[in-house]
Amino acid sequence: MAEALEKRGVPDPAASLAAELGVLAFARWNDPAEPQASGALARQALHELWAATAALDRAGVDSALIGR
Repeated sequence: MAEALEKRGVPDPAASLAAELGVLAFARWNDPAEPQASGALARQALHELWAATAALDRAGVDSALIGR
């Protein structure tokens, strides 16, 4: 998926990140017990990523470790 995004002009690491979020959302959406639409699940996965990134920042994780 990341390769297809890159071929369409999405630079890495954005392409890789979008691909991973898409895979995560699809896996959740594919669960028969999951009532949400795939778009909502993708937004939820992105929100979780933002929260995790903020937690790393608050914890003082060296920015070199997270690519900034």
